[in-house]
Amino acid sequence: MANDPLLARIDELSGAFTDGQIDRRTMLKRLALLGLSLPAMNLIVAACSTASATAAPGATSAVGGASAAGSVADLTSLIAAAKGEGDLYQTGIPPEWVNYQAIFDLWKSKYGITIDGTATEGEYSSGQELDSIKNTGKPDVGDVGIAFAVQAKTQGLSAAYKNSFWADIPDTAKDADGFWCCNYWGAQAFVVNTDAVKIPIKDWKDLLDPSLKNAVGIDGDPTKANDSFFAVWSAAIANGGGVDNIQPGIDFMNQLYQSGNLTAARASDTNITNGEVKVAIKWDYLGLAVRDKAAGAPNITVTIPASGSLASPYADIVAAKAPHPNAANLWQELIYSDEAQLLFLKGYAHPIRFDALQAAGKIPADLAAKLPSADLYKKVTLVTDITKITAAQTTLGTGWKIVVNS
Repeated sequence: MANDPLLARIDELSGAFTDGQIDRRTMLKRLALLGLSLPAMNLIVAACSTASATAAPGATSAVGGASAAGSVADLTSLIAAAKGEGDLYQTGIPPEWVNYQAIFDLWKSKYGITIDGTATEGEYSSGQELDSIKNTGKPDVGDVGIAFAVQAKTQGLSAAYKNSFWADIPDTAKDADGFWCCNYWGAQAFVVNTDAVKIPIKDWKDLLDPSLKNAVGIDGDPTKANDSFFAVWSAAIANGGGVDNIQPGIDFMNQLYQSGNLTAARASDTNITNGEVKVAIKWDYLGLAVRDKAAGAPNITVTIPASGSLASPYADIVAAKAPHPNAANLWQELIYSDEAQLLFLKGYAHPIRFDALQAAGKIPADLAAKLPSADLYKKVTLVTDITKITAAQTTLGTGWKIVVNS
């Protein structure tokens, strides 16, 4: 019975916070005065947030929660809690992908928190990321194709969190309940080693040229890798299909395989630069990055197919059972910040907050000058319709028989 006054005081504070009579900062201060531990405070505040939030339930038991408003007080508490956890475990976020290494460096310089998983799970495909979240319980955050983000929510693998920049993000690029949010997008392109390929590669039909035996590659198994899935889907555009019909894309890849031109080698940076894959079909930002990295050895060009291609965003998710939920939520705050969004742009990806940054005059002229011409993207279609993506994935899942290394 000695604890009854403490419980009564907690109940009183919880009621005041849920009703909006006190803010989060005041709530945390008063709970601290009661001698509660940080984990206990987090659980109480998260429970109250779930009760009062306009966002859907499912928030992690962490400072901020699904209804984080992004106030200075909230961010200060979140940083402190994340530093207390001392680690962030990521999956599917390679350092070389869309300039993530620079974002890792920004994270470490701002918060000093270790990032794990870069050397192992960093190279995972979207499907492998979900498997890791489900089967190992190690990851805190993942970077997946939009369809896989929806799948993560459906399977209960992700937690809700709305970052401070939520209003800047188009409704079609975020889950209304906060279970996923797109952070950048790219378009499918041809990445050509021009030292090895002597014919012009301008459109899909060019890939069938007899001189390209075992030369054309995609970036892994398309039933598991979002990049390759969109490569196959994009091929449908020039072959009688499109957003509503992926089957001609599958048929084209079968034709490419039967001609002997499609290699089983993955269109990785290494395989492109060493010549094992001479023509890669992959995201434009990945091709532009490997072009810069190669620096003329070999010479690489990146172009959008003349008849068009598809573009799609990637989404960041917080694992439902993240071992470091506060660090996971802080990661969301970082990657949607002005600094990180501009780093995505420097890595040739289109940041999801591009319009807001441009309207605010925050995109440096020298950075804008390095981007590919807008004319190249006139026939690019950005796909965010989950129904169409799911339908295309279902068709691919039953019709894809080609083995491509992951």
